Amino acid sequence: MTKAPLPFRIAIPDAEITDLKQRLARTRLPNEPLGNEHWEWGTNLHYMARLLSHWADRFDWRRAEAALNRLPQYTVQLSGRNGETHNIHFIHERGSGERPMPLILTHGWPSTFREFADVVEPLAHPERFGGNIEDAFDVVVPSLPGYGFSSKPMTPIGPAAIAELWHKLMVEVLGYPRFAAQAGDWGSFVTSRLALQHPDDLIAIHLTMLPLRPSLKHPSQPPVTAEEADWIAKMKAWWAREEGYRAIQSTKPMALAFALMDSPAGLAAWLADKYWRLGDTKKTHPYAGMEALFPHDLMCTMLSLYWHTGTINSANMLYKAGPMEGSSSLKPGERVLVPTGYAEYPMDTLPLTPRAWAERSYDIRHWRVMPRGGHFAAMEEPALFREDVVAYFRAFR
Repeated sequence: MTKAPLPFRIAIPDAEITDLKQRLARTRLPNEPLGNEHWEWGTNLHYMARLLSHWADRFDWRRAEAALNRLPQYTVQLSGRNGETHNIHFIHERGSGERPMPLILTHGWPSTFREFADVVEPLAHPERFGGNIEDAFDVVVPSLPGYGFSSKPMTPIGPAAIAELWHKLMVEVLGYPRFAAQAGDWGSFVTSRLALQHPDDLIAIHLTMLPLRPSLKHPSQPPVTAEEADWIAKMKAWWAREEGYRAIQSTKPMALAFALMDSPAGLAAWLADKYWRLGDTKKTHPYAGMEALFPHDLMCTMLSLYWHTGTINSANMLYKAGPMEGSSSLKPGERVLVPTGYAEYPMDTLPLTPRAWAERSYDIRHWRVMPRGGHFAAMEEPALFREDVVAYFRAFR
């Protein structure tokens, strides 16, 4: 029997906020080699000193908490594939009009449900933001298991298993027999698996990352083109420079966990490096571009969500659980048949994806290279994100 969701409000105890400020006050900053102005050795010391000072002395968690609590939040218990029960936190904003389209938005790492906070109301109530009420969505934003206010899995689970939880949430708990889905990063793995595992229940999907990899040796796959080969080589070169975090989190996450769980400065530095690399930040100054795109209050909100819930280790575990599950590899001849929209947000580090490569794995119906923005699209460019999502799903109403 599926239990009904319970209303939820964020309420971090005062003692935990005091403890965080005391830990930040005792931060021991490391030395920094010459030549790290552009973060070539990792997170910049000058940026970190500014961020940690703001987090300790000027950031108002209660203000951030109140802003998040303006969104309707719930928790619900869902049984997983292995029999474990997961307590899943989610936003559920019912849209305007007579027939809003159900839409589930899924975040990734190092993110939280906060990534979508700026687009929930514009998507649910477009008429309040200069749009048409006919484009309204019932917006659902769950926190991944092990992230934020969702429970920490005793046995880490990957995207295919999470997709089953999302299907239960949308169909059994919220009563949507068919729904749309949008996601990036790990959320794009979950959404792709939803489309593979429950194709008849998905209206369409929209992604900002294309995670599934085809079986190139299968007869259904044509030879790799020169454009695809060049892209693959560039991607391998990029990952060779940037995959240190992934190598640790996908092999020995517990070795890292003690540092990130015990030190807010360590947590901040580990995550800030990814926002610098993957966000569409101007990288000509040690901190100006980073602070312009991700203001300190925003970064401190994201960091505080990880810190106050103690979920950085359970979040990192997805990097080991996902590959163990094999959820990024398509079976020979397998392909996502649910209509798929794709928006690529330019970043300084990643080469643009060839459309031919995407079409090996997905039924691409919409392809757009955005003029700006990065990995955290809904948070970096909420207006562009909303416009593209609305335009794509309009064809399926």
